[in-house]
Amino acid sequence: MKALNKITFGRVLGFVAVLCIGWVTILITIESRRGCESTEYLGDIYSSECHSYVKDGKYRIENMITGKTTIDNIDWLLGSEAYEDTLVIFSKDRKRGYFNRFTGEAIIPAQYTHAWIFSEGLAAVVLDGKIGFINHQGKTVIDFRFSCFKDNARSVAFVFRNGYSSMYDASGKCGVINKRGEWALTPSYDCIHTPQHGKRIFEVGKLCGVLDDSLHVLLPVEYKSIQLLDTYMIADKSDGSQVQIGYDGKILNENIYTNVAVLEYDSYENTKDGEGTIKRPTGLYSYSVYNTYGLMEQDGKPITPVLYDNITAISKDLFLCVLKDSYSSVIIDRKGNVVH
Repeated sequence: MKALNKITFGRVLGFVAVLCIGWVTILITIESRRGCESTEYLGDIYSSECHSYVKDGKYRIENMITGKTTIDNIDWLLGSEAYEDTLVIFSKDRKRGYFNRFTGEAIIPAQYTHAWIFSEGLAAVVLDGKIGFINHQGKTVIDFRFSCFKDNARSVAFVFRNGYSSMYDASGKCGVINKRGEWALTPSYDCIHTPQHGKRIFEVGKLCGVLDDSLHVLLPVEYKSIQLLDTYMIADKSDGSQVQIGYDGKILNENIYTNVAVLEYDSYENTKDGEGTIKRPTGLYSYSVYNTYGLMEQDGKPITPVLYDNITAISKDLFLCVLKDSYSSVIIDRKGNVVH
């Protein structure tokens, strides 16, 4: 009898132990699943009334005044830093539309295969493989008759600037249209980029040139690349050298330099986080010709020839210059005069 009681008691203990292990396993599984559940986090803030939230790779738009979700299951949104207009692009079920960044409401439903930002009151969109332009009400202003090439290798943005937008014809050549959809510049280029400072870089083969505000050729197509800076252009020649050109097309500096850099000096003022010091601009640049440097005005006019191995700003008005092929240095002022 005692042996039977021992066996029965042992079985009970074993059963209880198995039961406890089972419950522990279930609890661990539940907690593990809870830990794996994704959480929603804030995406972009489009205005004080309109925020986006992200969960499991999908976005939703919420009106912060009403607390209601205005659009959900969004594939992607144009970032808040990229908008120039009241309407912002969103993509849902692989179609593009536009929502109001103040209310969060979908103003133009997601129905286009591609869409670009609004500029000067119009936005380029693609429907049935053709590009057209719509207004803020979604009404077609320029008919869907321009070719859309899927690769668009040069990433041309079909946006209006000063009444003109780049556009391709059926042969793949790029020109410029006006707001009536008429060709203002006959398609004859491989690419025409969105203008900077009123000028448009165009490409033919591997070379590029520049169009002026009136769409006339300002620089011929003979440069490998061109930079449009605030007050002048830097054009790279085929031999790897550079030339500085004004926006009137005149050569400012025939010195061929291979690099232009802003000169900044250490103010020795601590940054807000206290982990560094603030760098301040001198208003001057260094330029180089094959690793030999000179000092240059902000408008691109050289102050000194290329004489130095290196130029470092030590204050707003003084520059430490390492002499070419020498271990010695000199200090020059903003006019290029040696002061020490």
